[in-house]
Amino acid sequence: MEIHYFEAIPMDTYRCMMCGHIYDPAKGEPKAFQTILCNFEHMDDYQCKPGAEMSVKAGTPFSALPADWKCPTCGHPKSYYQKVVPDTLASMRTVSY
Repeated sequence: MEIHYFEAIPMDTYRCMMCGHIYDPAKGEPKAFQTILCNFEHMDDYQCKPGAEMSVKAGTPFSALPADWKCPTCGHPKSYYQKVVPDTLASMRTVSY
């Protein structure tokens, strides 16, 4: 019997430049930004209902998110996110006075 081991390939995380929210593809995004729909001319039709949620399943890479996906914290579009680059020199920095 042969056993195969597979390493999980880490996915890149992204940070919203407006509020600092981190999108981690390994976790997905269970919550979504909710838009409240209000139409004052037809208030009985809408009743200020929350808009549709767009939760994201774990394992979904950032590139696979829909173009109209919004930050679940501040509501800014996907274009406001930047890839988080690990600080490889952090362990080498020391402060001495």
